[in-house]
Amino acid sequence: MSGRLYVHYQQQLIGQIQVAETGLMQFTYAPEWLAASNSFPISVSLPLDGSYSALTSHHFFANLLPEAETRQQICAALGISVGNDFELLTAIGGDCAGTLSVDSVRSSEATAPVPGYKPVADEQLKRWVVGKRSVFSTITGQQQVRLSLAGAQDKLPVHVLGEQIMIPVDGAPSTHILKFPSPHFSHLPENESFVTLLAATVQIPVVSLHLRPVGTGRLAIIERYDRMRDNQGYRRLHQEDFCQALGINAANKYEKEGGPSLHRCSMIVRQHTAFPLLEIQKLLKWTLFNWMVGNADAHAKNLSLLYDADGTIGLAPFYDLVCTRNYRALARDLAMGIGGTFNPDFIGKPQLAALAVDFGVQHRLVLDVFDQLLDAIPGSLDTVVAEWSSRYGSSPILARLPLIIRRNVRRIKTQWRVTST
Repeated sequence: MSGRLYVHYQQQLIGQIQVAETGLMQFTYAPEWLAASNSFPISVSLPLDGSYSALTSHHFFANLLPEAETRQQICAALGISVGNDFELLTAIGGDCAGTLSVDSVRSSEATAPVPGYKPVADEQLKRWVVGKRSVFSTITGQQQVRLSLAGAQDKLPVHVLGEQIMIPVDGAPSTHILKFPSPHFSHLPENESFVTLLAATVQIPVVSLHLRPVGTGRLAIIERYDRMRDNQGYRRLHQEDFCQALGINAANKYEKEGGPSLHRCSMIVRQHTAFPLLEIQKLLKWTLFNWMVGNADAHAKNLSLLYDADGTIGLAPFYDLVCTRNYRALARDLAMGIGGTFNPDFIGKPQLAALAVDFGVQHRLVLDVFDQLLDAIPGSLDTVVAEWSSRYGSSPILARLPLIIRRNVRRIKTQWRVTST
């Protein structure tokens, strides 16, 4: 183990990571970055004055790494211990979420290779769709491919040009994310695309997602919101998820396991975004929408701060929207409680009143958004089914998800009447 990594923003050195005696990844800003006119803290949890702990910096960089089975398969393929965050970051930290890249050499110490893209053949895509091994683990860390993407679902950062899908090599930026069918949860890409389309229909800002048929399955192709086209190609935009912003380990992303609450997430929005009142309303709509459509997996890593090119901070478009209630094996309790309640079937008037307090807004605003979504979601389902089927054809989710969501909304209305009497 070299014990040192260098963190770059574009070609500028931001700082370095060293392994402390405790085994934690200790990040320190480089003097030249602190003196630069365009410097910024890479996280609201890592201020430029260095007033943060090794544990906080470790959690920030560990949150860039894959989780769960995908992580296990990558580590097995690369011969790295599953718990070794530093060596895994060394192997795959070349193209992280946001602007950062992590390397074992300073950019000034070596001639940077020419970034490029490696085309993926259609036959390879077909094998990936039907395969049961993580696609991410078969690609990243091999040869000149160094890609890091957080999360437990099997997904792959790629570049898309027309119909051609390509793998970034030698530090080229990815522009899209592929998500693959799951061997455990049926029609997962279709589920996510349907719920994302429904969210957009009820005026919730979401990522751009479309499905691509490959063989007998479908891939979800998501345009990265942290990439921007410019005259030189693609520019990376900085971002951080809310576990990073709060200095929390990804393993504790659920509130019941020590992760962030909606109150803590709302405080991040209030303290660090350019237009906090507008962003709080977005967060409120996201919270109530997930509850109403049966998405119990809306945790803090599914929220991110996006730093625009001029440094303005706002909420990133929402992503990873899935009706988890479609899968019996998944937990029903919410990842973040609403008004202190995690069971979605027992949220009523008292919990929404407490949610207003948590968000620091008038109770009337919560009720207005609640009433709006309670009408708009079931009222939009037929339109969404028609639009989805016109784009992609038939799928079992077209019958199942509207049924689940309508039933969920009826349950909420019943609970609301009970708690209002």
